Amino acid sequence: MRVERTDEEVRIGDWPSHPERTALLEARGALLAWDVLADDPVPSARVHDPERAADWLWEVYGTADVLAATEVTVPTEGDWRVREAGRVVAHLRWAEAWWPASPTAGIPALDTGLLRAELAVATGDVEHLLDDEDATARALAAIGPFTADPAVDALAARLAALAEDYGVELAEAAVPSRSTFALAAGGDDRTDGVTVLSGADAVDWALVPQGSVDAAADARWSVVRRQGSTFLEVAVSPGPREGARLAARFGAVDVPLDDSDGLGRLTGSTAVPPTVLLLPPAQRVLTVYAPGFADPTPPDPDAPARRAAIVDHARSRVGSAAATLTERLAGRR
Repeated sequence: MRVERTDEEVRIGDWPSHPERTALLEARGALLAWDVLADDPVPSARVHDPERAADWLWEVYGTADVLAATEVTVPTEGDWRVREAGRVVAHLRWAEAWWPASPTAGIPALDTGLLRAELAVATGDVEHLLDDEDATARALAAIGPFTADPAVDALAARLAALAEDYGVELAEAAVPSRSTFALAAGGDDRTDGVTVLSGADAVDWALVPQGSVDAAADARWSVVRRQGSTFLEVAVSPGPREGARLAARFGAVDVPLDDSDGLGRLTGSTAVPPTVLLLPPAQRVLTVYAPGFADPTPPDPDAPARRAAIVDHARSRVGSAAATLTERLAGRR
């Protein structure tokens, strides 16, 4: 791994190219990052306080002089339990923010309670190198009920011991009600009136809270003439997490998505001037966003390919022995 120095930091390895594929760990004096698609156990690092980071970097890279080197070869053999626990913490944080739950793509939602339980145990294993001295206690306090399953018994035992050490009372494991994950049966997407224009656009994950929409389904729009008026109608398939306030922008028009149709999709409709029909094709782009969470931005032409790679990655993690427990058990509800 290459080691570079700037006036602000020491850089170890190659930083992941995009936020949606970056699993991040905030450690004392440095940030560690794993590229979730590269599947490399060794992270890259950005060291902003070498003196503080020097105490623990050897546990990640296997060498005490990593900050003085220009090239580092990380041994393949050794006791890497701390590094692996750090990777689990970073990966679970990534999953909490970016997991692409999607009925369309066959990717089930994660059990949030189980994710936070696994995160708390892994955090306890790396607390000595974290920037937040209260990280374990905070992680324990954030745990809610999670699905009872024989596969989580070992984790539950470790969790109970950790909670006792920190004096935290845990919520009892419970089987939650099944979320309304699949689209509702019945209904149709037929629109009254005459559809003059229609199309579909991918949803930018960075513009909506994780789990608020189906990560692999496009948002659909139609310009409809009805009783002498023109309407813009929008529909997007929901994800497993309810409650996010969503809207869509088409040209200069914003549409609140505060209704639903017979297919269970989030929908919205608003009257528009007939001049919307004169928009050039390049401007007929629908952007779904969450007001107050992110502002609508022009689409990134490379984003669909990057999202497809994340979707494939998530699909491969469900049931995989190489995945975190939370990912392996996704969908068992």
